[in-house]
Parts: sequence; structure tokens; C-alpha cells
Amino acid sequence: MKTKKRLLIMLSMLAICLHAMAQNGIITGVVVDEEKAFLPGATVWLKGTNTKTITDINGKYTLLSVPKGKNEVQFTFVGYETKTMEVTVKDNETRTLNVNMQPASILGAEVVVSAQAKGQTAAINRQLNASGIISSVSAEKLSELPDVNMADAIGRLPGLMVERDGGEGQKIIIRGLDPKHNSVAINGMNSPSTSSSDRSSDLNMISPEIVGGAEVLKANTADKDADGLGGTVNLIMKDAPKDFKLSVTGQTGYHSQINNIGNIKGNILVSNRFFDHRLGLIFTASAEQTDRSNDHFIAAYKVNGNTPTKGLAYTKPWISSTRLQSNLEKRNRYNINLNFDFNLGHGSKIKMYNLFSALSRDRNIREKRYDLEGDRLRYIQTDADARGSVLTNMLQGDHDFWNSTLSWGIGRSESRQKTPYEHRLEYRLNNPFTVDIDALGTLPPHMVSAPSNVNESDITQYYLHDGTFSTERTREREYSAWLDWKKSFDFGKYFNGYIKIGGKYRDKERERLTSRNYRRLDQNASLIYANMPDIKRSSFDNRYVGISDFLDANFKYHDFLNNRYDNLDFNFGLDRGVMKNFYQTNSDIYRPILTTKIQKDYDGHERLTAAYIMGEFNFGKYITFIPGVRYDHTSMTYGAYSGVNVPDDETQELSFDYTKTSDKNSFGYWLPQIHLKIKPLANLDIRLAYTETLSRPDYDLLAPRTLIKSTIGEVVYNRTNLKPALSKNIDAIISYYNPKIGFFTVGGFYKKIKNFIYTRSAYLLEGTVTDPANFGLASSLVGSGITYSLNSPYDATIKGIEIDVQTQLRRLPGLLKGIVLGANITLMDSKMGYFETTKSRVKNPNYVVGSGDKPFLPVNRDTVYYDRLLKQPSFLANFSLGYDYKGFSGRLSYTHQGNILVAEQHRADGADVESTRAFSKWDLQLKQRINKQLYVYASASNIFNWSDSKERNVTRYPSSVEVYGSSFYIGVKYDIFK
Repeated sequence: MKTKKRLLIMLSMLAICLHAMAQNGIITGVVVDEEKAFLPGATVWLKGTNTKTITDINGKYTLLSVPKGKNEVQFTFVGYETKTMEVTVKDNETRTLNVNMQPASILGAEVVVSAQAKGQTAAINRQLNASGIISSVSAEKLSELPDVNMADAIGRLPGLMVERDGGEGQKIIIRGLDPKHNSVAINGMNSPSTSSSDRSSDLNMISPEIVGGAEVLKANTADKDADGLGGTVNLIMKDAPKDFKLSVTGQTGYHSQINNIGNIKGNILVSNRFFDHRLGLIFTASAEQTDRSNDHFIAAYKVNGNTPTKGLAYTKPWISSTRLQSNLEKRNRYNINLNFDFNLGHGSKIKMYNLFSALSRDRNIREKRYDLEGDRLRYIQTDADARGSVLTNMLQGDHDFWNSTLSWGIGRSESRQKTPYEHRLEYRLNNPFTVDIDALGTLPPHMVSAPSNVNESDITQYYLHDGTFSTERTREREYSAWLDWKKSFDFGKYFNGYIKIGGKYRDKERERLTSRNYRRLDQNASLIYANMPDIKRSSFDNRYVGISDFLDANFKYHDFLNNRYDNLDFNFGLDRGVMKNFYQTNSDIYRPILTTKIQKDYDGHERLTAAYIMGEFNFGKYITFIPGVRYDHTSMTYGAYSGVNVPDDETQELSFDYTKTSDKNSFGYWLPQIHLKIKPLANLDIRLAYTETLSRPDYDLLAPRTLIKSTIGEVVYNRTNLKPALSKNIDAIISYYNPKIGFFTVGGFYKKIKNFIYTRSAYLLEGTVTDPANFGLASSLVGSGITYSLNSPYDATIKGIEIDVQTQLRRLPGLLKGIVLGANITLMDSKMGYFETTKSRVKNPNYVVGSGDKPFLPVNRDTVYYDRLLKQPSFLANFSLGYDYKGFSGRLSYTHQGNILVAEQHRADGADVESTRAFSKWDLQLKQRINKQLYVYASASNIFNWSDSKERNVTRYPSSVEVYGSSFYIGVKYDIFK
């Protein structure tokens, strides 16, 4: 019955459209500024009607349902003279009307519209005129005063939070939802995941200079993909502007963490139009080398038992280990973008976009681990080469005819993530602690390594314990095709709009391949001596390999964590060249560990199809109703490995039986997307939206595995039958925009999400949900533990308020008129039930001595603890102060991110809960024009050297502190043919 109703609604909407197929025409064109650069966000209005649109990122606009005869088209943009042009349109005719806008003047003086002001206005107009609810970043903001990468550039929008890696933005948290629950697209086509296990995508590969603009879709219309619970980040590519352009940029920089100059970056842009401007070509490329070295202090805790510590309401966590990591890392980032567009005439245009982004990471991870549980000091060094790339190719077409627009596209995207070389050596120093270990476990974590507590002065006592060589490769490839048809209708001045129908097909392949070779080198030192007879031995035990020959003679000492804590000292490291030579000489000693392959490898194939119908109905000037529905269907097949007698860790060189397992699943959902825009005043805009979105499960959780670990009585079980998370979303936004005052918006959102996935560990018990038969397991496994993933039966909720203010003070006198301000705050709260199954044993009431029955029986006790969502901040704030004066442009930015939950509760006393500490940072970008072609610029990131920190909630002791320093850059830009 529901399906019939939906079909009836679709047919009714289509009938309205067909009935209104009057013989009207189309006006299309491109709007540019006084420098012939595209002017995005300009308002285009067909005077005397309600037909209005804005120019896109490439200055293009299209007006449908233009009455035949003479018409007046008005073009407006804040700071520019309003231009009205007359055009005559015939039946079913498509007219091209290109416009050059000129700066306005006040009392005869020309008003100079700065790049920052122009970019802010374009972003505001884009938000106000979008069918859905979006936040936008303009091309000017990305190119004139660029951030380090796209994650940092987007992360200052309302409701967004940056997830950092090595001090730079990597992924985006939208409205408190993990990056794996959001999506990234390029010109509307999905970008592949860059994670080895989930669906999240990195944004740190892409330089802002490559991109023409960006938008975050928070409440979609039905023509957009629905696979983002929080939202979708859509990156928009550039088209070639009118005249020939060639510009080059070069910069170098200083990194405070390594106290050295060495960061370099170069960009080039070449573009032109040919054949009377019908063919446009644009090529952009960038190459960057940056140092992302950092210091990282980690404390691991354990909580045993349920007896509160004396004087406390909880059991105090005790330290199991502290770790000092001094990480050296060089990153090389490459971007190549080649686009062309061809105007076929008569309202038809085709475009091709090609984007290649790559990031390589040369990492030298040095770690001292004070292991209280093992009464040892472990020195671990990892030499790793990691590489990632994303390639996107797409061909798109737009054709205006019969008072309608047909849009189509085909595309291919692929991500490759690989670690071809990762070599790890571990040295150990036994019995280094000079005081009672139990007493150390209750100290503040930075006190564990105090000289009074540990003796590590004799470095010759270290001995080589083990070595590991690992590789990993993850690949995702997706083909896409889509078709959209938009038909305009017009019943007069008080009722017009359009109907839009379309569909999309996506075919995705995914695989992960790993290898791990390992050997206990203390137990097999004789094999090393056979290959390297002169290598020095440990003074701890002459049978073992010592550390002396491996030490880096050029090791540079620095103040670990900038001396934030006493007793944290890093005073030696291994020579990477010696480590490489050691592996090349002794690689035959290392043995393959089958367990790694069985536990991590998988492959998958997904087919995703979607169809939708939507409409926009304008009732006069005041009400716009945008209903739509989208049907999304997914079918998937995944393969992984299952095994019996699987070792319980990845260090045992054991063979065991295993087989390839495959599993299938499919699901489909109707997803309504309904929007209502009310405009009671010319400057006031009220928006209401009800939408439904989904997020498919992590790839790794879909991989069908049954791993029976007999030695410890545990089973790991996964299947492909997990459901996607589904969210019902309500948005309400009030916006006020007056060009003389600014843009003010207040919005609220509410999400109710079901089917979140959690992992349960329980006993296998007959007659319960964990009956072995339910998992296809033998009854002999009753009493063993099982770990498996399932959908939560409880809903999660998240709600929040976003406030955004943007203004330009150009009407103030003198130097003050160059100020451009932007500020936003977000308040959020959420509720999520976290399951914990306690595995315990109770007395058997039927037990009789000598009967053969077990005196104690295993039981599962389930508890639900409620807290906010992981990674959901309660408070976000962003502030930017921009200033433009003649050839100078500058922007000071401040970001504050409240703490987030990173480890949820699994104990009644909450002694295991961890959160981050609040984080703030200041950034500065400056630019000075020397002449028409030459610019110099400078930037500073994380000026005051804030760190990322986590803590145990009950004790406030740190569990993680990462310091990555400040970065400063200076560069030049030269526009050769300007």
C-alpha cells in the first residue's frame, strides 16, 4: 500500500509538470567580474516573475520557463552595479546571455570589492539560494588566503570539527558524527574511502588551490546521495576563465617542532579558452613537502575488580605502561587537475574533470615504553613508508531543451593505500624499575619514568628481542553513472517551479591485503650471528644482540613535549640505514605469520542503485515547497577467511586450517526529503526540513569471518547481514541578510538514528541468543567466548544549535571599511546506549559432587550505559577577522573545539571512560600585492603551539598528549599573463 501511494504521488507531480509544458524558452550564460573572472553567487532574476537563480562556482546560470517575447533579466551582486538586460526569446529557444559586472561607485568613487568580501558574499548567496541546507566555502577563500589542506579549509564552517593527524586536518566530523558516517564527493560524485577498515575519506591529500569551491550538504534534497548521516562534503572543480592565465606559486616554511626550515610547496595554473571561448582547458598542479614530526606521550590504564578505592566512589585505574614516542615524519603531497569544458551551443555543454591526489609519508617512529606489567623497558623503532592516492575521472553533460534540462554523467574513482615497507625492531631492558611496581601504577603517569623510579643509564644492557616486517595494500574502485531530468513549469506569477526525476548506479569493488613476517630474535640470535658475525652483543646476556651497533650517531636531542612534564626524556634513536641493512641481511630469518592475513584480509563488491522524484513549487514570493523521495538499494557480496585453531596473537609461527568464506546481503529504503522555505520579509528566510539518510556498515565488519581460537576458548564471528544506520533528521533555520549589515543565521537540528553497530563479547550458551547453532558452530564450543557485531536495538539522538554571523564593514569610514568578519558557534548534545556484556560464572544449583556436572555455570549479564556519541563535541566556535586595504589582504582565524568522548563506559563506576581535552588554535594568513602580477604572502598555523590531549575522566590524568608545534610559511605568487 505504501509503495502504491508513493507511485501515485510521483505520477501526480509528473502530471503537473506535463500539463504546464507551455511553449517557453531558456536563457543561459556566464557572469564575470571586471577582471573577467567568474563571479559565483550572483543573483539572476527574470523581472516580473518569481523565476530566480544564482550563478554557480564557474559563473554559469540557467533560467527555465522564460515566456516568449521580450524579457528583462536583472543581475545583482553586492558591491557591483546592478545590470538589467533585455532579451527576446522565441518558443523553445535557448538564448545565451553573458554579462560583465562592474564595481559600484559612491559619490563618483569606485567601490573596490575585495577578494575576501566577494568570497563571503558568494558563499552567503549560495547558502540562501540552495534548495537544501548547506554551508559553503568560496573559491576566493580557498585560493587567495589558502589553508594547509581542504580539511582545514572546510573545518571552520558551523557544526564541523576537524580530526587532526600530525597537526594538520585529516577528516571532518559533521554535527558530532564520526567521519565514517559522512561522505565526500567531487562535483557530486562519491569519492572513495581512504581507510583500510571503514568508509571515511581523508581530505588532507587535496590542496585548496586545486579546488574551485566547497560546500557541506547538511539537509539534502532527493536528487543528492543519501549516504551521509551527518552530511556530505562536496568539492567543486574549476572551469577555465575567459582569458589565458599562467601563474606560479612557491613557498618555504619553518616548523618549530624540528626547529628547522624545510617545508616547500609549489603550484602552477595554466588555463585558456579556444574556438570563440567555446572550449576551455585548465591545468593545475601542486607539489609540497612538509614536516609533520611530533612528540606523543601515551599512558595505558587498567581497572581490575569492582571494589572502590578507599576514599573514592570508583576503582582507581592503575598504569599498565607509559610510552614516549618521538615521531619523525616527512609528507609529500601531490595534486594534478586537468579539466575541459566544451559549449556545444543551443544550451548544451559537456565537461570532463580529472583529479589525481597523492600523499606519501616517510615515518620514523621511535618509542620508549615503560612496561609496568612486564617489569621491563621496551625500546621500539618502526621505519615505515606509507603511500596513498585517489584518482577521479568524470564526464558530465548538461542539455537545455523543451524548457527543461537533461543532465548526465559517468565517472570512475579509485583510491589506493599501501604500506610497501614497515620494519619494526624491539629492544628490551629487563627489571629497570627500582621501586615497587604497584606503587608506580598509582602515580601521575609522567612520574613513572623519574630517575628515582627507573634505572636506564646502562644502554649496553638492552638486547634485541624481536623484529617484524609488514606490508599492507587497500584498494577501492567505483564506477558511477547518473541521469537527471529537470522540467520547469509556470502557471503564472503566483505558482511556478519544476519537477526533477533521475537515477544513479554505482558499482564498487574493495579489497585489503596484508602480510606480516615476525621472529623472536633473542631466541634465534645464532642465526643473526651467522649472517653478521661482528655485530656487538648485549652486556645483559652475551647470547643476545646488543644495541650499540644500531645507535644513530646523528641523533638530535630535543625537549620532549617542550618540557611540559618532568622526567620525560628521549635521548637516543636507532640508525634507519642500519635497520634497513639489518633486514636486508636477515630477511630470511623472519617467518610469515598467517594469523594477520586471516584476521585482516577481505574483498567486497557492492552495487548501489537509486531513483528519485522531487519538485520545487513556488507559491508567489513567499513560500517554496520542495518535496521529494529517493529509493536507495544496495546489494553486496563480501569474502574473508575462517579458520580453526587460530593463534590468539600475531607472533606465533603456527599453521592451521582455514578456508575462504563468502556472504551476501541486500537492502533497500524509501528516503523522503522534504523542505519548506518561507520568506515573510525580503531579507528574512525561514527553512524547515525533514530528511532521512543512511550510513552503510564498515567494510571490515561486513567481512565474513569465523575464527576459532581454541587455546584461549574464544571465537571471532562476523557476517555481511548487518543493517545500515538510518537517521531521521529535522532542521529549522532562520536567516537574515541585509547587504548593509550582514548575514545572520540561527538553526537547530535533531537526529534520531537507529541501527548503530556495536561489538558484543559473551559466552556461547545453549538456549540463548548466543546458542552456537545460531552462528553455525558446534555445540562443543558451549562455554567459549564469542565476539561479534550486531545492530543496536536502541536509538541514538543528537541535537544542536548553530549560529553564524558574517558581515563586511565597508560602509565605515577610512581604513575600517576593509574589515570582513565571520563568527559561528555550535552547541550540541546527544544520547547513545553503549552495551556491555559481563561474562561471569554462578553456582550450579543442580551440582552434585561426583555427578560430572560443572560446579559453576557461565552466564551473560547485559548492561546499557548512556552517554553522548563518540567524537561529538558539546561546543564549537570559530572566528575570523579579515582585512583588505589596496594590495594587502590578511585573515586571523581562531578555532575552539570542546572535548569529545573517545572511550565509552563499560564499567558501573565509569573508571574506563576517556575524553579529549578542549583544543584551540590561532592561524594567520597575509598577502601583499607588489604589482599587478606579483604577490608575496605569509602564513602561520597553530601560532601558540596548542596540543592534542586525552584524559581519564575520573582521575583527570592524561592518557595521551601530542605536541606537533607551529608552522610558518612565506611565499610568492606570479601571474605571468595578467
